[in-house]
Amino acid sequence: MQYVSPILTPLKLPLLGEVLIEASAGTGKTFTIGLLYLRLLLGLGGKSDFVKQLSVKEILVVTFTEAAVEELRTRIRSNIHELRIACICGETSNLVFTELISQITNMPQAISNLLIAERDINDAVIFTIHGFCWHILCSKAFESGMLFEYQLLTNEKILWRQGTIEFWRSNFYLLPIQIARIIRKIWSGPDELLQTLLPWLCREELVLQEDLYSKETIEERHERIIISIKKIKVSWLSSENLYQLINKSGINHRSYSHKNLQTWLKNVTQWALTETLDYLVVKDLARFSQSELINKTLTGDSPRHPIFNQIEVFLSSLPSLRNLIISCAMKKIRCYSQKEKKLKSQIGFYDLIKFLNVALQKKSGKILKELIRKSYPVALIDEFQDTDPQQYLIFRTLYHQQPNTALLLIGDPKQAIYSFRGANIFSYIKVRSEITKHYTLNINYRSSIDMVNAVNYLFSYHTNPFIFTEIPFVPIKSVKFNHNIYFSINQQRQPALIFWLQPGNRIGVYEYQDFMAKKCAAEISYWLHCGGKCKAFLGNTKNKRAVQPSDIAILVRNKNEAAFIQKALNDLEISSVYLSNRESVFTTLAAQEILLVLKAILTPEVESTLLNALITNLFSIDITALDMIKNNENIWSSLIEEFLDYKKCWQKNGLLSMLRQLINKKKITENFLKCAHSERYLIDLWHLGEILEECSINFDNESALMRWFAKQVQKPDSEIPNQHLRIENNKSLVKIITIHKSKGLQYPLVWIPFAMHFLQIRDAIYYDIQTLTTFLDLNKKSKNIFLSEKERLAEDLRLLYVALTRAIFHCSIGIAPLYISVRQNVTKTDLHHSALGYLIQKGQAMDANGLREALKELNQNIIKVIIASSEAKKLRKDLSATSIEKEKLKKRILLRTVEDHWRVTSYSNFYYQDNFSRHVTTNLSSLKFLNFNALNAQENNQYIASEVFTIHTFPRGAKSGIFFHKLLENLDFRKLLNEMWLETQLISQGFKKEWTSMIVNWIHNLLRTPLNKTGVCLFQISIKNKKAEMPFYLPISSLITAEKLNEVIRQDPLSATFPLIKFRQVQGMLQGRIDLVFCWNRKYYIVDYKSNWLGPDKSYYTQDMIINEIREHRYDLQYQLYSLALHRYLRHRILDYNYEKNFGGVIYLFLRGIDNIDNHHGIYHTTLHIDLINALDSLFANVIQNNLNS
Repeated sequence: MQYVSPILTPLKLPLLGEVLIEASAGTGKTFTIGLLYLRLLLGLGGKSDFVKQLSVKEILVVTFTEAAVEELRTRIRSNIHELRIACICGETSNLVFTELISQITNMPQAISNLLIAERDINDAVIFTIHGFCWHILCSKAFESGMLFEYQLLTNEKILWRQGTIEFWRSNFYLLPIQIARIIRKIWSGPDELLQTLLPWLCREELVLQEDLYSKETIEERHERIIISIKKIKVSWLSSENLYQLINKSGINHRSYSHKNLQTWLKNVTQWALTETLDYLVVKDLARFSQSELINKTLTGDSPRHPIFNQIEVFLSSLPSLRNLIISCAMKKIRCYSQKEKKLKSQIGFYDLIKFLNVALQKKSGKILKELIRKSYPVALIDEFQDTDPQQYLIFRTLYHQQPNTALLLIGDPKQAIYSFRGANIFSYIKVRSEITKHYTLNINYRSSIDMVNAVNYLFSYHTNPFIFTEIPFVPIKSVKFNHNIYFSINQQRQPALIFWLQPGNRIGVYEYQDFMAKKCAAEISYWLHCGGKCKAFLGNTKNKRAVQPSDIAILVRNKNEAAFIQKALNDLEISSVYLSNRESVFTTLAAQEILLVLKAILTPEVESTLLNALITNLFSIDITALDMIKNNENIWSSLIEEFLDYKKCWQKNGLLSMLRQLINKKKITENFLKCAHSERYLIDLWHLGEILEECSINFDNESALMRWFAKQVQKPDSEIPNQHLRIENNKSLVKIITIHKSKGLQYPLVWIPFAMHFLQIRDAIYYDIQTLTTFLDLNKKSKNIFLSEKERLAEDLRLLYVALTRAIFHCSIGIAPLYISVRQNVTKTDLHHSALGYLIQKGQAMDANGLREALKELNQNIIKVIIASSEAKKLRKDLSATSIEKEKLKKRILLRTVEDHWRVTSYSNFYYQDNFSRHVTTNLSSLKFLNFNALNAQENNQYIASEVFTIHTFPRGAKSGIFFHKLLENLDFRKLLNEMWLETQLISQGFKKEWTSMIVNWIHNLLRTPLNKTGVCLFQISIKNKKAEMPFYLPISSLITAEKLNEVIRQDPLSATFPLIKFRQVQGMLQGRIDLVFCWNRKYYIVDYKSNWLGPDKSYYTQDMIINEIREHRYDLQYQLYSLALHRYLRHRILDYNYEKNFGGVIYLFLRGIDNIDNHHGIYHTTLHIDLINALDSLFANVIQNNLNS
């Protein structure tokens, strides 16, 4: 008789010792955790409880994902607040809280505890398992033995790739060319090898199953394979009269006809006569294995010959070079990764669990265990079914049979669906057998009574629905308030569960998916049609609402199934969103088209690039119009001018600003809204613009950025953050989501169109109960394949349970007599290998008629079987409008153009606009300008020719400026400069290594040069007192004009002597980066590095020359904006901040002018008057609130 755990009453559960709570789907697991948490906070319970009042810092909660962490924190915060208010008021409509309040004996103390808990909720110890391990290792570093500062490595793929390259180089480069060619046929390079290994490398718990030949070298394995092939060839050639032997036997002469047999024998003989240079085995050889001949024998004796047995043995035991390489590579790449992590003081997610386990198990771990138990006497482990042996070992070591502690394990083995992440259902089964206190939650609060009963009936239909007897199915009840809710169409209550049976006897996978996708779309279209006419409702007779697109979810296994569904929905003009889309935005049509457009913007004079841009969706010019444009010189010239304008905008204001200008000018948003999939395209377009804008700072120019972008479009780099497709506004869309991602969610109406399809196992991964180890058998022995297949089916059943329990009112499922692989003379389907087929057919193989008979037995009031029509009828898209009186609608026409001035701007944008304006409008002397440049060029050539290595002769240009900035950004001013490192940096940036000695001396002088009258030098500044490349953002929520800004900045005596700045009025966000901010004697200074070349020696870097350079580039505006940013930052961070007391001023270092400690050339220091700062502050403060995000 099956043991049934007692029903859990959350307010009476003994909170002491080890307790296992099994919570079926929809039974209020999160709610229960919240109640237990409240009891622990208030110390409520009897003698068998943990009655000490605990703080939020003493109750450890561990769950599976970061999203679950936030959900639990939000729920617990809400519960604490609601209970505290109820305690103050003395009443609540929440019946559970009413009962909880009745247990409180000291109400003022309870209210106080709840208030403290509410305030401290952000300090609550709610973690993922990896977060918990990291927290313990860092907070108790000495006790855990983690004495070094480790960096958490969130993605080991970079190390694995490096390890794969190293493995490829060290193992393959010196191989004989013959073996190297064979390997290149398997993998073209290390990246392809890594793709093969990745699914296994990600699972650290996997152990490779060894065999007798695992220690072979590549050459030895190669030789053994070649010898095996040669032997079988020799045996074949020495075998005679095979045709007569086979032809006279009882073989199936339709398959082994005279023609076929002659052809196959000829093919094998020709192969046997060739020289054996590689591992090619002719496929026709398998037709002569003994087992194949026996299978093809209809009557009488099957043909017998020693060669047939030899072929049988040969094909089943042929050594694999691929498997040997995979085995070696797995071991060596893992070793490489561990070695690199140790060298770089890095630690991966799996290492966290391993490190903590090691720390707890060693002799000195007793102190650590006591400290953890003292800090967290109670632990609640959520989603415990997804644990693995190593994770459970941590909590067992800490809490097993420990006095005055509690370990509450909460989960549902029926929802253990994450084996690909290392979760192990066998760990749960083992723990279940070890813990004596079991409880279960048996009331479903999510679904209607019909839906609950349908799931109960289906999973009770098989005596062993989850394969493993240790995971029983116990029917649950529905909460009373859900007894009268249902899904109705045309006043008819719909069955909770409908099986749509596809007609036919032998259905292939594609045929099944295509048919069911169309059927699913047609039914959803019908639901929406009825909902639009107020004929389809959710709820009950008193409280109901019409069905909407957002009520519907379609559950799939992967993106391929999602694509089938989206196409079918699109054909019926039903909008949908795929919520599990993990594709890169670089793979989209928008990425391909914006790349073409950006290339044309950079080189509009190249005809082919411009034509490519014009045929994209952004311009939508058809072939006829394109031909006309090409042949009209005026139009073509104007197009080039237009693209050059975009280029100027890009260079001055940034890519995102240019993209906004392009979209506004071409009215792309307005035009796109008329087209299907317009929202998806526009979201991708802006997403790409943001990524490119953000990445542009890493490149010297736009062309370099485009080369990188083209590379990403061709093959996206998975390490780039924020590249996954963003989700459209899904409030009014039908949702498509993977079953894995749907776990924990609920939807009123659910479709599972492809429930009969299953993914056949590719790898023999199985759990060995004897050794408690998960093995990977690369040789795929039949017994291990059987175990792996059994585990696959068991997890598919749990996945089916998760899918079915997402529905609140109704679930529709697509069924067909499915054949996964096309085989002749096979009448029985593959359905018993699928989860739903296993339940319906009770694990038995059946043909199509057997399936129909089994479905008849299931056909009840709550489960209905419907034979789907062979044609899915199309319904119109605008179904929701069918219930509305049709009236003539007129679009309103805007009679003026609205300009959009919002953009992200910076000092550089202000300067470039002003600089462009001045060079166009002012009457400069061209001769003087040209002579100055000629002088520069002449002097530059002179120094290059003479190879004099001084700071003045160091190459000029943007590349040099970036080099100096990066060098100073990464420099520890108080340490000696590493010459080897500097030499490497110079070479990597394209400079000669001979510059090393000069730069070392120059850096030494720079760091020891007094910066102002206080005598402070850079070498005196410690790392903790400086911040390099400090970013800031200042919002501009109303328009700022050039007139207003000029009026303010001309209060600076220097700015007052300069021409007025001109720029387009701006609104949006002002951003920037300050090269260096440092603190000295409680004063904060801004330092900006300038690599400008003013002349051939230090005499060109006097104060007058520097002021001329400031005037030319309007650096005065730059340091004014930077001063405002730092002023605001300090004002919000320093309690008693005073500008005159705490602001030290601005220091501009013209780097080429500082060539020795004694001279004062190259340094410009100023401090803006407080009135100017206040005026600038007011200019922004009049239109925004004081807000600086820095």
